[in-house]
Amino acid sequence: MKNILFYLSLMISTFVSFSTLAEQDSEYFTDAELAQMLAPIALYPDSLLTHILIASTYPIEVIEAQRWVNKNDELNTKQKRKAIEDFDWDASVKALIPFKRILSRLSEDLSWTQALGDAFLQDESRLLLSIQTLRKQAKLAGSLKKMDNMDVRYEDNNIVILPKEKEVVYVPYYDSRMVYGSWFWAGYPPVYWHSPRHVRVSHYRPFYWNTGVHITFNYFFSAFHWHNRHVVVVAPHRSHYRKYSQRPRRLISHGGYAKRWSHKPSHRRGVAYRTKRTSEKYYSKRVNSHRSYKKSAERHSQVKQRLHYDNYALNKVRRHEKQAENKRVRYDKMQSGAFVKKHGLNHKPQSAKTHTNKQKPIVKNQQLRKERVNKSHSAPMRKEYKQSHRVNKPSHQKRASTQRQHSATSKERK
Repeated sequence: MKNILFYLSLMISTFVSFSTLAEQDSEYFTDAELAQMLAPIALYPDSLLTHILIASTYPIEVIEAQRWVNKNDELNTKQKRKAIEDFDWDASVKALIPFKRILSRLSEDLSWTQALGDAFLQDESRLLLSIQTLRKQAKLAGSLKKMDNMDVRYEDNNIVILPKEKEVVYVPYYDSRMVYGSWFWAGYPPVYWHSPRHVRVSHYRPFYWNTGVHITFNYFFSAFHWHNRHVVVVAPHRSHYRKYSQRPRRLISHGGYAKRWSHKPSHRRGVAYRTKRTSEKYYSKRVNSHRSYKKSAERHSQVKQRLHYDNYALNKVRRHEKQAENKRVRYDKMQSGAFVKKHGLNHKPQSAKTHTNKQKPIVKNQQLRKERVNKSHSAPMRKEYKQSHRVNKPSHQKRASTQRQHSATSKERK
Protein backbone atom coordinates (compact mmCIF):
# COMPACT_ATOMS: atom_id res chain seq x y z
CA MET A 1 0.00 0.00 0.00
CA LYS A 2 2.82 2.38 0.86
CA ASN A 3 4.54 1.66 -2.45
CA ILE A 4 1.35 2.41 -4.37
CA LEU A 5 0.98 5.78 -2.63
CA PHE A 6 4.60 6.60 -3.29
CA TYR A 7 4.29 5.88 -7.02
CA LEU A 8 1.07 7.86 -7.26
CA SER A 9 2.65 10.91 -5.61
CA LEU A 10 5.68 10.60 -7.90
CA MET A 11 3.46 10.48 -11.00
CA ILE A 12 1.46 13.51 -9.85
CA SER A 13 4.58 15.56 -9.14
CA THR A 14 6.12 14.74 -12.54
CA PHE A 15 2.86 15.61 -14.29
CA VAL A 16 2.69 18.95 -12.48
CA SER A 17 6.32 19.74 -13.30
CA PHE A 18 5.82 18.95 -16.98
CA SER A 19 2.68 21.08 -17.10
CA THR A 20 4.47 24.03 -15.48
CA LEU A 21 7.39 23.70 -17.91
CA ALA A 22 4.95 23.60 -20.83
CA GLU A 23 3.26 26.74 -19.55
CA GLN A 24 6.59 28.49 -19.17
CA ASP A 25 7.61 27.45 -22.70
CA SER A 26 4.34 28.75 -24.06
CA GLU A 27 4.87 32.09 -22.33
CA TYR A 28 8.30 32.61 -23.89
CA PHE A 29 8.82 33.40 -27.58
CA THR A 30 10.50 30.88 -29.83
CA ASP A 31 13.23 31.71 -32.33
CA ALA A 32 10.70 31.53 -35.17
CA GLU A 33 8.38 33.97 -33.43
CA LEU A 34 11.25 36.39 -32.75
CA ALA A 35 12.34 36.28 -36.40
CA GLN A 36 8.73 36.77 -37.49
CA MET A 37 8.21 39.98 -35.48
CA LEU A 38 11.70 41.42 -36.14
CA ALA A 39 11.65 40.97 -39.91
CA PRO A 40 10.31 44.46 -40.85
CA ILE A 41 12.80 46.38 -38.65
CA ALA A 42 15.94 44.20 -38.40
CA LEU A 43 17.66 46.11 -41.25
CA TYR A 44 17.05 49.55 -39.74
CA PRO A 45 20.10 51.56 -38.60
CA ASP A 46 21.25 50.64 -35.10
CA SER A 47 20.49 54.02 -33.53
CA LEU A 48 16.88 53.98 -34.76
CA LEU A 49 16.41 50.32 -33.90
CA THR A 50 17.46 50.86 -30.27
CA HIS A 51 14.83 53.60 -29.89
CA ILE A 52 12.14 51.35 -31.39
CA LEU A 53 12.95 48.48 -29.02
CA ILE A 54 13.00 50.71 -25.93
CA ALA A 55 9.83 52.57 -26.93
CA SER A 56 7.98 49.29 -27.54
CA THR A 57 8.19 48.55 -23.81
CA TYR A 58 6.07 51.69 -23.18
CA PRO A 59 3.07 51.26 -25.54
CA ILE A 60 0.82 53.86 -23.86
CA GLU A 61 3.40 56.61 -24.34
CA VAL A 62 3.83 55.57 -27.98
CA ILE A 63 0.10 56.04 -28.56
CA GLU A 64 0.16 59.43 -26.83
CA ALA A 65 3.16 60.52 -28.92
CA GLN A 66 1.50 59.45 -32.19
CA ARG A 67 -1.70 61.34 -31.36
CA TRP A 68 0.27 64.43 -30.39
CA VAL A 69 2.18 64.32 -33.70
CA ASN A 70 -1.08 64.10 -35.65
CA LYS A 71 -2.47 67.15 -33.84
CA ASN A 72 0.73 69.21 -34.27
CA ASP A 73 1.69 68.16 -37.75
CA GLU A 74 2.21 71.77 -38.86
CA LEU A 75 5.24 72.21 -36.56
CA ASN A 76 8.75 71.59 -37.82
CA THR A 77 11.30 69.32 -36.15
CA LYS A 78 12.86 72.01 -33.93
CA GLN A 79 9.49 73.28 -32.76
CA LYS A 80 8.37 69.76 -31.91
CA ARG A 81 11.57 69.09 -30.00
CA LYS A 82 11.12 72.24 -27.91
CA ALA A 83 7.43 71.51 -27.30
CA ILE A 84 8.04 68.00 -25.90
CA GLU A 85 10.97 68.84 -23.65
CA ASP A 86 8.78 68.98 -20.52
CA PHE A 87 6.64 65.95 -21.39
CA ASP A 88 6.82 62.98 -19.06
CA TRP A 89 7.75 60.52 -21.80
CA ASP A 90 10.73 58.26 -22.09
CA ALA A 91 13.70 59.65 -24.01
CA SER A 92 13.38 57.02 -26.77
CA VAL A 93 9.71 57.89 -27.30
CA LYS A 94 10.71 61.54 -27.69
CA ALA A 95 13.48 60.54 -30.12
CA LEU A 96 10.86 58.93 -32.41
CA ILE A 97 8.80 62.13 -32.74
CA PRO A 98 10.46 63.16 -36.07
CA PHE A 99 9.70 59.68 -37.51
CA LYS A 100 5.99 59.95 -38.15
CA ARG A 101 5.69 56.74 -40.22
CA ILE A 102 7.35 54.62 -37.55
CA LEU A 103 5.16 56.05 -34.81
CA SER A 104 2.05 55.32 -36.86
CA ARG A 105 3.22 51.72 -37.40
CA LEU A 106 3.85 51.20 -33.71
CA SER A 107 0.53 52.75 -32.72
CA GLU A 108 -1.64 51.06 -35.35
CA ASP A 109 -0.23 47.55 -34.91
CA LEU A 110 -0.39 47.67 -31.13
CA SER A 111 -0.40 43.89 -30.60
CA TRP A 112 2.86 43.61 -32.56
CA THR A 113 4.38 46.52 -30.57
CA GLN A 114 3.46 44.97 -27.24
CA ALA A 115 4.81 41.57 -28.27
CA LEU A 116 8.07 43.19 -29.38
CA GLY A 117 8.43 44.98 -26.05
CA ASP A 118 7.66 41.82 -24.07
CA ALA A 119 10.23 39.85 -26.04
CA PHE A 120 12.82 42.56 -25.44
CA LEU A 121 12.11 42.52 -21.68
CA GLN A 122 12.07 38.71 -21.42
CA ASP A 123 15.45 38.02 -22.99
CA GLU A 124 17.41 40.92 -24.42
CA SER A 125 20.37 38.83 -25.61
CA ARG A 126 18.17 36.36 -27.54
CA LEU A 127 16.40 39.19 -29.32
CA LEU A 128 19.68 40.82 -30.38
CA LEU A 129 20.96 37.45 -31.54
CA SER A 130 17.84 37.05 -33.67
CA ILE A 131 18.52 40.48 -35.27
CA GLN A 132 22.03 39.36 -36.21
CA THR A 133 20.65 36.11 -37.64
CA LEU A 134 18.28 38.02 -39.91
CA ARG A 135 21.03 40.40 -41.06
CA LYS A 136 23.29 37.50 -41.94
CA GLN A 137 20.42 35.95 -43.85
CA ALA A 138 19.97 39.21 -45.79
CA LYS A 139 23.71 39.27 -46.49
CA LEU A 140 23.55 35.76 -47.98
CA ALA A 141 20.64 36.90 -50.13
CA GLY A 142 22.79 39.81 -51.41
CA SER A 143 20.46 42.52 -50.11
CA LEU A 144 22.94 44.35 -47.87
CA LYS A 145 25.10 45.29 -50.87
CA LYS A 146 22.20 47.38 -52.22
CA MET A 147 21.78 49.62 -49.16
CA ASP A 148 22.84 52.94 -50.68
CA ASN A 149 22.24 55.33 -47.77
CA MET A 150 23.68 53.05 -45.08
CA ASP A 151 27.16 52.17 -43.96
CA VAL A 152 27.29 48.40 -43.39
CA ARG A 153 30.20 47.22 -41.26
CA TYR A 154 31.34 43.84 -39.98
CA GLU A 155 32.79 43.79 -36.48
CA ASP A 156 33.60 40.60 -34.58
CA ASN A 157 31.20 38.46 -36.59
CA ASN A 158 28.47 41.06 -36.10
CA ILE A 159 26.81 43.23 -38.74
CA VAL A 160 26.50 46.91 -37.85
CA ILE A 161 24.28 49.23 -39.89
CA LEU A 162 24.90 52.98 -39.54
CA PRO A 163 23.70 56.05 -41.45
CA LYS A 164 26.27 57.57 -43.78
CA GLU A 165 25.33 61.10 -42.74
CA LYS A 166 25.26 61.46 -38.97
CA GLU A 167 22.90 64.43 -39.03
CA VAL A 168 20.40 62.74 -41.36
CA VAL A 169 18.70 59.38 -40.83
CA TYR A 170 17.07 57.58 -43.75
CA VAL A 171 14.38 55.01 -42.90
CA PRO A 172 14.35 52.17 -45.42
CA TYR A 173 11.24 50.41 -46.60
CA TYR A 174 11.67 46.85 -47.84
CA ASP A 175 9.56 43.81 -48.51
CA SER A 176 10.30 41.40 -45.65
CA ARG A 177 9.14 38.46 -47.82
CA MET A 178 11.78 39.24 -50.45
CA VAL A 179 14.87 40.79 -48.84
CA TYR A 180 15.83 37.75 -46.71
CA GLY A 181 15.73 35.25 -49.55
CA SER A 182 14.26 31.86 -48.65
CA TRP A 183 12.52 32.02 -45.29
CA PHE A 184 13.59 29.38 -42.80
CA TRP A 185 10.38 29.15 -40.77
CA ALA A 186 7.53 28.33 -43.09
CA GLY A 187 5.02 28.07 -40.26
CA TYR A 188 5.83 31.62 -39.12
CA PRO A 189 5.90 33.96 -42.15
CA PRO A 190 7.53 37.35 -41.57
CA VAL A 191 5.45 40.37 -40.64
CA TYR A 192 4.78 42.32 -43.81
CA TRP A 193 4.01 46.03 -43.91
CA HIS A 194 2.15 47.17 -46.98
CA SER A 195 4.02 49.72 -49.03
CA PRO A 196 2.56 53.11 -49.96
CA ARG A 197 1.03 53.46 -53.40
CA HIS A 198 3.95 55.28 -55.01
CA VAL A 199 6.59 52.87 -53.65
CA ARG A 200 7.95 50.11 -55.87
CA VAL A 201 10.54 47.55 -54.73
CA SER A 202 12.03 44.58 -56.58
CA HIS A 203 14.92 42.15 -56.41
CA TYR A 204 17.13 44.69 -58.19
CA ARG A 205 16.10 47.54 -55.91
CA PRO A 206 14.89 45.93 -52.65
CA PHE A 207 15.01 49.17 -50.62
CA TYR A 208 13.04 52.37 -50.93
CA TRP A 209 14.40 55.33 -49.03
CA ASN A 210 12.02 57.86 -47.57
CA THR A 211 12.97 61.49 -47.15
CA GLY A 212 15.87 61.89 -44.73
CA VAL A 213 15.02 63.05 -41.24
CA HIS A 214 17.30 65.73 -39.79
CA ILE A 215 17.89 64.94 -36.17
CA THR A 216 19.60 66.75 -33.25
CA PHE A 217 22.47 65.67 -31.03
CA ASN A 218 19.98 64.40 -28.40
CA TYR A 219 19.12 61.57 -30.77
CA PHE A 220 22.44 59.75 -30.31
CA PHE A 221 22.32 58.48 -26.73
CA SER A 222 21.82 54.73 -27.18
CA ALA A 223 23.57 51.95 -29.11
CA PHE A 224 23.99 48.19 -29.28
CA HIS A 225 26.80 46.52 -27.44
CA TRP A 226 26.89 43.57 -29.83
CA HIS A 227 29.66 41.72 -28.06
CA ASN A 228 27.73 41.51 -24.77
CA ARG A 229 24.30 41.44 -26.46
CA HIS A 230 22.62 44.35 -24.71
CA VAL A 231 21.66 47.99 -25.25
CA VAL A 232 23.68 50.77 -23.65
CA VAL A 233 22.67 54.36 -23.05
CA VAL A 234 24.63 57.51 -22.33
CA ALA A 235 24.02 59.42 -19.11
CA PRO A 236 22.16 62.72 -19.75
CA HIS A 237 24.88 64.91 -18.18
CA ARG A 238 27.42 63.30 -20.52
CA SER A 239 25.41 63.54 -23.74
CA HIS A 240 24.16 67.12 -23.79
CA TYR A 241 27.44 68.70 -24.88
CA ARG A 242 28.84 66.17 -27.36
CA LYS A 243 28.70 66.90 -31.08
CA TYR A 244 28.02 64.47 -33.92
CA SER A 245 31.65 64.02 -34.85
CA GLN A 246 32.63 63.43 -31.22
CA ARG A 247 30.06 60.75 -30.49
CA PRO A 248 30.24 57.78 -32.89
CA ARG A 249 28.49 54.52 -32.15
CA ARG A 250 31.62 52.76 -30.97
CA LEU A 251 32.30 55.53 -28.44
CA ILE A 252 28.79 55.11 -27.02
CA SER A 253 28.92 51.33 -26.82
CA HIS A 254 32.48 51.10 -25.47
CA GLY A 255 32.87 54.42 -23.66
CA GLY A 256 33.27 54.51 -19.90
CA TYR A 257 30.40 56.93 -19.43
CA ALA A 258 27.78 54.58 -21.04
CA LYS A 259 25.75 52.16 -18.95
CA ARG A 260 23.41 49.30 -19.67
CA TRP A 261 19.82 50.24 -20.39
CA SER A 262 17.31 49.43 -17.63
CA HIS A 263 13.53 49.29 -17.94
CA LYS A 264 11.47 51.86 -15.99
CA PRO A 265 8.08 50.46 -14.93
CA SER A 266 6.75 53.95 -14.19
CA HIS A 267 6.62 54.67 -17.97
CA ARG A 268 4.69 51.44 -18.52
CA ARG A 269 1.52 53.21 -17.26
CA GLY A 270 -0.07 50.08 -15.80
CA VAL A 271 0.23 47.84 -18.88
CA ALA A 272 0.50 44.19 -17.77
CA TYR A 273 3.59 42.15 -18.57
CA ARG A 274 3.39 38.99 -20.63
CA THR A 275 4.82 36.57 -18.08
CA LYS A 276 4.53 36.32 -14.35
CA ARG A 277 8.28 36.12 -14.04
CA THR A 278 8.76 39.43 -15.86
CA SER A 279 6.14 41.17 -13.75
CA GLU A 280 7.71 39.83 -10.56
CA LYS A 281 11.13 40.94 -11.79
CA TYR A 282 10.20 44.59 -12.16
CA TYR A 283 7.49 44.74 -9.52
CA SER A 284 9.79 43.19 -6.91
CA LYS A 285 12.40 45.79 -7.79
CA ARG A 286 9.90 48.54 -7.15
CA VAL A 287 8.76 46.95 -3.86
CA ASN A 288 12.31 46.30 -2.71
CA SER A 289 13.38 49.81 -3.65
CA HIS A 290 10.37 51.20 -1.78
CA ARG A 291 11.15 49.09 1.27
CA SER A 292 14.82 49.99 1.22
CA TYR A 293 13.91 53.66 0.82
CA LYS A 294 11.46 53.40 3.73
CA LYS A 295 14.07 51.72 5.94
CA SER A 296 16.72 54.25 5.01
CA ALA A 297 14.25 57.08 5.71
CA GLU A 298 13.45 55.66 9.14
CA ARG A 299 17.13 55.20 9.90
CA HIS A 300 17.84 58.72 8.76
CA SER A 301 15.07 60.13 10.96
CA GLN A 302 16.39 58.22 13.99
CA VAL A 303 19.91 59.47 13.43
CA LYS A 304 18.62 62.99 12.91
CA GLN A 305 16.58 62.84 16.12
CA ARG A 306 19.54 61.52 18.10
CA LEU A 307 21.78 64.24 16.73
CA HIS A 308 19.13 66.80 17.62
CA TYR A 309 19.04 65.64 21.24
CA ASP A 310 22.84 65.51 21.43
CA ASN A 311 23.13 69.03 20.03
CA TYR A 312 20.49 70.27 22.45
CA ALA A 313 22.33 68.83 25.47
CA LEU A 314 25.66 70.14 24.21
CA ASN A 315 24.25 73.62 23.64
CA LYS A 316 22.75 73.58 27.13
CA VAL A 317 26.09 72.70 28.72
CA ARG A 318 27.84 75.39 26.66
CA ARG A 319 25.23 77.94 27.67
CA HIS A 320 25.73 77.20 31.37
CA GLU A 321 29.51 77.37 30.97
CA LYS A 322 29.22 80.70 29.19
CA GLN A 323 26.98 82.11 31.93
CA ALA A 324 29.46 80.99 34.62
CA GLU A 325 32.34 82.54 32.67
CA ASN A 326 30.45 85.83 32.33
CA LYS A 327 29.78 85.88 36.07
CA ARG A 328 33.42 85.24 36.84
CA VAL A 329 34.59 88.00 34.48
CA ARG A 330 32.05 90.43 35.93
CA TYR A 331 33.22 89.64 39.47
CA ASP A 332 36.88 90.15 38.50
CA LYS A 333 36.07 93.52 36.96
CA MET A 334 34.17 94.63 40.02
CA GLN A 335 37.14 93.76 42.17
CA SER A 336 39.57 95.66 39.96
CA GLY A 337 40.34 99.35 40.77
CA ALA A 338 39.67 100.62 37.27
CA PHE A 339 36.10 99.33 37.32
CA VAL A 340 35.56 100.85 40.79
CA LYS A 341 36.88 104.26 39.73
CA LYS A 342 34.83 104.26 36.54
CA HIS A 343 31.49 103.24 38.02
CA GLY A 344 32.01 104.26 41.67
CA LEU A 345 30.99 100.90 43.04
CA ASN A 346 32.00 99.91 46.61
CA HIS A 347 33.96 103.23 47.01
CA LYS A 348 34.94 103.94 50.63
CA PRO A 349 35.94 107.55 51.56
CA GLN A 350 39.43 107.88 52.94
CA SER A 351 39.86 108.86 56.58
CA ALA A 352 41.34 112.21 57.66
CA LYS A 353 44.35 110.47 59.08
CA THR A 354 45.29 108.84 55.86
CA HIS A 355 44.54 112.08 53.99
CA THR A 356 46.86 114.18 56.19
CA ASN A 357 49.50 111.53 56.01
CA LYS A 358 49.41 111.68 52.26
CA GLN A 359 49.47 115.52 52.23
CA LYS A 360 52.35 115.82 54.68
CA PRO A 361 55.09 115.10 52.16
CA ILE A 362 53.69 117.79 49.85
CA VAL A 363 53.63 120.48 52.64
CA LYS A 364 57.14 119.62 53.72
CA ASN A 365 58.40 119.95 50.18
CA GLN A 366 56.81 123.40 49.80
CA GLN A 367 58.32 124.64 53.05
CA LEU A 368 61.75 123.38 52.09
CA ARG A 369 61.49 125.15 48.73
CA LYS A 370 60.59 128.44 50.43
CA GLU A 371 63.48 128.17 52.88
CA ARG A 372 65.90 127.59 50.03
CA VAL A 373 64.63 130.69 48.22
CA ASN A 374 64.90 132.78 51.37
CA LYS A 375 68.42 131.57 52.04
CA SER A 376 69.56 132.25 48.52
CA HIS A 377 68.05 135.82 48.55
CA SER A 378 69.46 137.71 51.60
CA ALA A 379 68.14 141.12 52.86
CA PRO A 380 70.79 143.32 51.16
CA MET A 381 70.30 141.59 47.89
CA ARG A 382 66.55 142.05 48.11
CA LYS A 383 67.07 145.78 48.83
CA GLU A 384 69.33 146.22 45.80
CA TYR A 385 66.81 144.36 43.72
CA LYS A 386 64.04 146.72 44.80
CA GLN A 387 66.14 149.76 44.06
CA SER A 388 67.12 148.48 40.63
CA HIS A 389 63.54 147.71 40.00
CA ARG A 390 62.55 151.27 40.86
CA VAL A 391 65.21 152.74 38.64
CA ASN A 392 64.40 150.53 35.74
CA LYS A 393 60.70 151.36 35.65
CA PRO A 394 58.99 151.50 32.32
CA SER A 395 58.37 154.82 30.54
CA HIS A 396 54.67 154.92 31.22
CA GLN A 397 55.36 154.44 34.97
CA LYS A 398 57.89 157.31 34.86
CA ARG A 399 55.35 159.63 33.21
CA ALA A 400 52.76 158.78 35.83
CA SER A 401 55.23 159.55 38.64
CA THR A 402 56.23 162.92 37.11
CA GLN A 403 52.64 163.88 36.73
CA ARG A 404 52.05 163.19 40.41
CA GLN A 405 55.11 165.25 41.37
CA HIS A 406 53.96 168.24 39.26
CA SER A 407 50.51 168.08 40.79
CA ALA A 408 52.05 167.98 44.28
CA THR A 409 54.27 171.00 43.64
CA SER A 410 51.38 172.98 42.20
CA LYS A 411 49.37 172.38 45.36
CA GLU A 412 52.26 173.53 47.58
CA ARG A 413 52.65 176.81 45.63
CA LYS A 414 49.04 177.61 46.10
